[in-house]
Amino acid sequence: MNDVDDPLRAYRPSGPPPELRERILRNAPDAAPQFRIRDWLPAIAAAVLAAVFAALSHGVRADIDARLAVPEDLRPVEQWLQDDIGGPR
Repeated sequence: MNDVDDPLRAYRPSGPPPELRERILRNAPDAAPQFRIRDWLPAIAAAVLAAVFAALSHGVRADIDARLAVPEDLRPVEQWLQDDIGGPR
């Protein structure tokens, strides 16, 4: 140990005063915590927003897939090209 630690070794904090516990218990609410919807509103709003954006992105993704899909009358040509080139099936 060094010179600073030796005098501190004898020091012990006395702790809180005994009346502090009584004051805290007197001012603390007796009932269990209540469920308040106001406390959950931010989480509910975030979940609703996530669901809305998921639905919107699904709609956009379906629209893009529909626009990029090969029409049925061109599928045989596409299949013939893949067979001729040896591309993926």
